[in-house]
Amino acid sequence: MQLADLQQQIDARINATFSNIRITLPAEAAAGASDERQRQQLQQQEHTFADIDDAAFAALGRTNPLLLMALLEAAQSADKASWQAFQSDLQTLKLKRQRLSSQLADARSLLDIALRAEGKRQGLAAVRPDEQAITPLRTSTTPTRTVRIVLICGFESFNVALYNSAARRLAALAPHIQLRVFSDRDIATRRGEVAAALAGADCLFGSLLFDYDTVEWLRGQLAAVPVVLVFESALELMGQTRIGSFTMDPSGKSKGPPPAVKKVLSLFGSGREEDRLTGYLSFLKIGPQLLKFIPGKKAKDLRSWLTVYGYWNQGGLSNVVSMFLYLTEQHLAPAGLSIPPPPQETPQTGCLHPAQPGRYWTSPAEYMAWYAREGPLRGTGAPVVGLLLYRKHVITDQPYIQQLISQMEAEGLIPVPVFINGVEAHTVVRDQLTSEYEQSLIASGELPRGSLRKDAVKVDALVSTIGFPLVGGPAGTMEGGRQAEVAKSILSSMNVPYVVAAPLLIQDMASWAEQGIQGLQSVVLYSLPELDGAIDTVPLGGLVGDDIFLVPERVTRLSSRVHKWVSLRRKPTSDRKLALMLYGFPPGVGATGTAALLNVPKSLEQLLAAMQEAGYHLGPLPSGHDALEGLGEAILKTLKAQEEPRTFSRGAAGITALGAGEAEQWGVQPAAAEVTPQQLRELLTFPAEWGPTEWGPIPYLPSEDFLVKRMEAQWGDLNSYRGINSTMSGTLLVPGVQVGNLWIGVQPLLGVEGDPMRLLFERDLTPHPQYAATYKWLQEVRYGPFVATSRGQLFRC
Repeated sequence: MQLADLQQQIDARINATFSNIRITLPAEAAAGASDERQRQQLQQQEHTFADIDDAAFAALGRTNPLLLMALLEAAQSADKASWQAFQSDLQTLKLKRQRLSSQLADARSLLDIALRAEGKRQGLAAVRPDEQAITPLRTSTTPTRTVRIVLICGFESFNVALYNSAARRLAALAPHIQLRVFSDRDIATRRGEVAAALAGADCLFGSLLFDYDTVEWLRGQLAAVPVVLVFESALELMGQTRIGSFTMDPSGKSKGPPPAVKKVLSLFGSGREEDRLTGYLSFLKIGPQLLKFIPGKKAKDLRSWLTVYGYWNQGGLSNVVSMFLYLTEQHLAPAGLSIPPPPQETPQTGCLHPAQPGRYWTSPAEYMAWYAREGPLRGTGAPVVGLLLYRKHVITDQPYIQQLISQMEAEGLIPVPVFINGVEAHTVVRDQLTSEYEQSLIASGELPRGSLRKDAVKVDALVSTIGFPLVGGPAGTMEGGRQAEVAKSILSSMNVPYVVAAPLLIQDMASWAEQGIQGLQSVVLYSLPELDGAIDTVPLGGLVGDDIFLVPERVTRLSSRVHKWVSLRRKPTSDRKLALMLYGFPPGVGATGTAALLNVPKSLEQLLAAMQEAGYHLGPLPSGHDALEGLGEAILKTLKAQEEPRTFSRGAAGITALGAGEAEQWGVQPAAAEVTPQQLRELLTFPAEWGPTEWGPIPYLPSEDFLVKRMEAQWGDLNSYRGINSTMSGTLLVPGVQVGNLWIGVQPLLGVEGDPMRLLFERDLTPHPQYAATYKWLQEVRYGPFVATSRGQLFRC
């Protein structure tokens, strides 16, 4: 009855939210009616919604969209907190309903297993998964004991509901098998319960476990567990894998497959070190069949390990249940159960699109051939973006996947959504995607074609949502930087923006909203991608409970940044505008333009000469390194002079009067701006009409000016603020110099003079107004899309 119960809960939640609302449409709202009679009815009649439910709510949207819009606005304006809670609850309930409905096919498969074991194969009437009684499988011997299996999942906590469903199915099919399901977060909140389950376990099954504390604690709990299977996790934990005589014991004793198997493994893949794990995936498909012909118990046990991995890798309810039936019968407590069917396969890689549900294209080339005929943005010339998706999210029908693709298209981007396991991300980028730049190098003979396919799809940017390094996948997470040179080679050849945009799978939405991105989540989302060569990172959403939700505002942010990166790439070099921020920390001690072990003046001169050679417009600046001798020191001298308090207090007029000193002989001019408190408010304020549609299921609905409120809570009212780098009139000064299309300034103070480390270590210290004003002025007012360089790295602010 679970589906019926969920529907009742949805109906009740909708009714409780809207049943007490009464609406009379104002004239301007009724003006959009299709005819005069309808307009008068809408305007004069008071509308009530006493018996509204899910079906009536959907019907209202089809028959009377004006009234539905007024109803939604009334509910939202009545109580924003309650409205946000309603949105989150309804999304969760509908997600559960969708997943439960999609399990019908899996339930049919499981029932078929039971019926086949009884010799009663027959057609099944349409039933609800949780309403159908499941006949236990017949065993040839009576099970002598309960088999206890503990499953702990990490980055795939979105599969907790799936695994719990598998536990219930196992209990019905084979009552002697007990499966306990935990996520890695339970080790922190329910550690005693997890420890007790492990203490009597026959088998631990772990997946995607990376958190250091979790890994270390688990390693100490596994000594007495006979069978340990850990997949795509920290190497220290995968080293505990043991099943029969096969082990990955890190001590080196009986480690890895036997020599004959290693020989077979060597035949898969390209022979490149970075493709080794991809070769393993190819081996998984036919490995168990090949191992039948290799003698010895170790080969037999390795075959069991590969079979179990194959079930898990394919995913889905029937595969998970079959996996544990197979494992129990082969290694834990044989009871004469019938052999479960082989894994139900889904593609290892492929492309998908919401317009073709259930269809997978085998390659980006095949997908783009379809898109050229039927794609929503075909023929528009919109930027084409390679979008790497995590296969497990695709095969488990995570709703955010379809939402992400659809919203990127709505934002004017053509996505090429390629799903992968993780380990083959680099092979897809290297072999099946290309760029105009890479094709020009191949045509000129400067770059060999290598493994690049002739039908590779040209893209303008790459976006990875998989949450793992480009090379190595989950294994690369634990070996940060090991394959950085391989990633650098691939990305350099393509020479397009590489952006990481992933949902948070370690933190939930509540902790993200309250504390920001922290710990291991920060390492995975920011640090490791930077080693690969990512130039931008945008978190897309995160967990609410064990479900992944998208924050639409974040997708808008991602799409905007990709558009600007592509626009910048397409713009002629001479038209590109840049900003160069020089180091200046700690404040007030003469650190402007300094850097450890770096001659900043000379570096600045070399950078300017290189920019000239590359075609950037730098005004009247003379060409050649020798002609710029002394320019670096002259610019630094001018920037330091601009920091003098009396000059600063006079604002932009003071900077202009000061001039550029000796740097003027090279054509350098002073360039400063003042940002008023009102301008800063506007730059930091989101649209007032934004609500749950834009913000998604975060724990509260932010006010449009919440950034301003946080700043004023720390630094005082903006109108009366007279503090760091403010002028006598109360404006916020952004000083600098200009040479052609290049603006040069000093990074805003990161701390407070006399206490320079305060901003770095005081968690709740919001950046001061002039800090925000500097970057928002550069981003929104002076340049729009632009490149900002700082300490040798490229950023777009």
